[in-house]
Amino acid sequence: MSVDFEVGQKIKSLRKVKKMTAKKLALDAGISVGMLSLLENGSTSGSVETLRKIAKVLDTTIAHIFTDDENETIDTTNNEAMYVVRKNARKKIFFPDPLYKCELLTPNLQGALEFILVELEPGRVTDEVLPHTQGGEECDYVLEGTIEVLLEQQVFVLNEGDSIRFNPVSPHKIENKGTVKARYISVITPPSF
Repeated sequence: MSVDFEVGQKIKSLRKVKKMTAKKLALDAGISVGMLSLLENGSTSGSVETLRKIAKVLDTTIAHIFTDDENETIDTTNNEAMYVVRKNARKKIFFPDPLYKCELLTPNLQGALEFILVELEPGRVTDEVLPHTQGGEECDYVLEGTIEVLLEQQVFVLNEGDSIRFNPVSPHKIENKGTVKARYISVITPPSF
């Protein structure tokens, strides 16, 4: 079974649990009914921005659409696994966008904050400026490369060692317009994935 099909089935299942029609979900998410149908049938994969809109309408997270991690039972017999994430054991969050990769830096998605390592390949540019979550804060710290943060009407260019903090409800986007991969750590509360 393809990842696209599994994601589509998850979206469809979450929509049905909410007793929501495809037309209503598409309208509320600002996408066409045809696009939603293609997503639910696994015929296409949506952009991160499209999936974020769908997740918001379904009152869930993007990560929940891609995994069952939010419902994961914590193994209390392995005390370390409750607290520690080893470098070689990070959970990866896969998206249809091959230029955007995330690794979870916490043991699961059950906490009050989102702590992730983000990799943006060169040329990762998006068309949409979106809020990520309601309230809280987002803080991003650049480990390598350069990212460009469009926050409301201002552009901030951040290089290695630079950081930014803002309210994630403010429309924003983060891009890598450079020629080398950019890596940054993102902390968001409450979680948006």
